[in-house]
Amino acid sequence: MIHYIDMTNADGFGVLPDPGDTVILTGVSVYSMPLSVKRREGELYADFGRKNGIHFIFDDEKPEIDFYSIPRLEIGATDSAGGFIGSVNEPFSLRETAPLVYISPDRRCFLITEDSSEFLSIVSEWRSRLTPYDGVTLYATKEQAKGEYPIIDFEKTEAYNRHITAFPR
Repeated sequence: MIHYIDMTNADGFGVLPDPGDTVILTGVSVYSMPLSVKRREGELYADFGRKNGIHFIFDDEKPEIDFYSIPRLEIGATDSAGGFIGSVNEPFSLRETAPLVYISPDRRCFLITEDSSEFLSIVSEWRSRLTPYDGVTLYATKEQAKGEYPIIDFEKTEAYNRHITAFPR
């Protein structure tokens, strides 16, 4: 059985399927860096943004996300044109091997690289490497996606309930 689980508000959680089941994580979240990093290394990030047109996201400048994704995306940067850069089905990191995609301002999805760890070595040519990517489907809203898939909110899963029971807030 395939389970579609919305992870939009479930940062830091994982889901282990039962044997024979498949879990597809859905939704969009934003990875932002703490303000302490911005205070310490802000000029380095600002220079990187001026040079490459890419702006990593900090806690005080989280963008509004106006789309929903299957599978899950975690956005970690914006570009000067108003697009988003994010990892597919993995936490945003330039040290991991997840596919890295670009979501254009008109909400089309392009592959930057299959291996996000190589992004910094290709950053000067990232735009010329963009290829249409059909591994992600974007929807205007979660409700629109629910019209095609039986999406379950993570907060309604047994995994969430077990976590809350084991680690009460």
